[in-house]
Amino acid sequence: MSIWIITTGNSDVILKHDLSWGRLYDEVSDHLECSDFRSASRVNPEDKEAGYTVPPRVLGLVYENQPEEYYKDDLHFPLLDTYLEYFTNKNIELDRIIILLTDQSQIFISEEQRLYQKSPYWKDTCTLKPLLTWYFQDKQFTCQPEFAYLVPHELGKGIDHWDATLSLVDEKLRHLQIDVDKQVYVSHQAGTPAISSAVQFITVSKFQHVEFLVSNEYIDENYQLKSEYDAIESSRYQRGMQIQKAQQLLKKGLPAAAKEILADIADEKTIKDINEITDLFNINNSLFQGRKFDMQSGVDRIITALDLIEIFFQQENYIQGIAILNATQETFLKIALLSQVKKIDDLTIKLSDCLSWDEEGLKIKSQQDLQKKFNSLQPIDMLKKIKFPYPESSESDFNYWESYKKNNNRYFKLQKNNQQLEWLMALRPEFKCWNLLNWSCKYERERSDDLRNQLLHNLLGVTQDDVLKYLVGYDDKLINFVKQNKEIENVVDQAYQEQVKKYFIKALNLFGLWKESTIENRLQKKLTNISNSLF
Repeated sequence: MSIWIITTGNSDVILKHDLSWGRLYDEVSDHLECSDFRSASRVNPEDKEAGYTVPPRVLGLVYENQPEEYYKDDLHFPLLDTYLEYFTNKNIELDRIIILLTDQSQIFISEEQRLYQKSPYWKDTCTLKPLLTWYFQDKQFTCQPEFAYLVPHELGKGIDHWDATLSLVDEKLRHLQIDVDKQVYVSHQAGTPAISSAVQFITVSKFQHVEFLVSNEYIDENYQLKSEYDAIESSRYQRGMQIQKAQQLLKKGLPAAAKEILADIADEKTIKDINEITDLFNINNSLFQGRKFDMQSGVDRIITALDLIEIFFQQENYIQGIAILNATQETFLKIALLSQVKKIDDLTIKLSDCLSWDEEGLKIKSQQDLQKKFNSLQPIDMLKKIKFPYPESSESDFNYWESYKKNNNRYFKLQKNNQQLEWLMALRPEFKCWNLLNWSCKYERERSDDLRNQLLHNLLGVTQDDVLKYLVGYDDKLINFVKQNKEIENVVDQAYQEQVKKYFIKALNLFGLWKESTIENRLQKKLTNISNSLF
């Protein structure tokens, strides 16, 4: 024995013709809040045999007290006819037939909301019960249909509201006490998309044996519209639902969660692609392209990191976003300096020949090494000519520099960001430093504002407002400018893209490190492509 669950909507009961409709409608029109339903609409304007449709609540009210001959002559049940053909051909016995009807009369604040022809109120199917009862009375079933009503109570949240309808369907099916081990057939084509999706989700998750019985329309060889049934195993629906979940997670930048869902569904290549993206989000070695301390490898990491930061800020994952942004700025300073070329006298000097970059950071090569490379100039004189900022503000820096001058084999570490930025701007005066980079490189600054220190040294959290101020370098005018735009949903993401990422790309263009001027998020595009490849 089996159970059949049916949703209802505008296409369940239609008129074969409109010969009786106007007269029958006039008999009840005085009792309707809206009087705009006297004319029935063709189901298909190009097919005069396809019939007519009117909103189900009106149809039910017009026909509920009419003689049986009107039911036979006027009404057609296209979906149910197709479904019943399946049960007849397969000799399937039904233990229960459960028809879900809708009644949204309680979600309206006032009666006036029912005055409009397109009000959801008129799409309710609760008044179709007499018509559906008549339809099933002479069918070859040992049971009569049970009618269950989906009645939303919360104002404004009707049966087109996804979350509310999911809860409503779940509650109703639990109340019906359906045996979870029985074979359950589900016909969910009629009704709102929210009802259809809710019935799919709840039945697949609740019952052990589910098939979805649907009606497919097609044009036959005589150019007539026909319908045929199709029974779909729940496993196909489950796969589709899992893919939809994974697609949403990928588009939100959550590849690890998507991979868990797709483990037994997606092909090997898709899983490989998702693993690579997941590694990027986890900031493991796959972020590196080629040798770690080559300039091009560093540029590739910067571009990937800029996209990654954007996704983290969109997710409001501020801790990771800020930490990676700081590392990206420091990497940029090193690569930008290494990329510079300066012509002095008759000598062309590449800073990549003067500097080395490794795990310890950026260092000026020893005097001995520089002397071998540039034998026409003393190393100290050469560094001065290429505008290296001589450390005079700090006694410790000065002593360190003096020790470099006295020791031919000693490297000089460029550990301070303010020194690197000062040198870069001296080499390229046209370089426009963005506010956050300038603020981050200041040696004297308000330490409580340094979110990197808060996060990494004190394990303190941050608010959206904290991050906004930080990204614009605590520029009051920019803070007010961003906040004044009430249409911005995510002010942190907006501030990052307009006040940081855009300037990053311009600087990379200026130094010849990146040719494209677009700030398109390539990482997000790759996630979208993986999502779209799922089927």
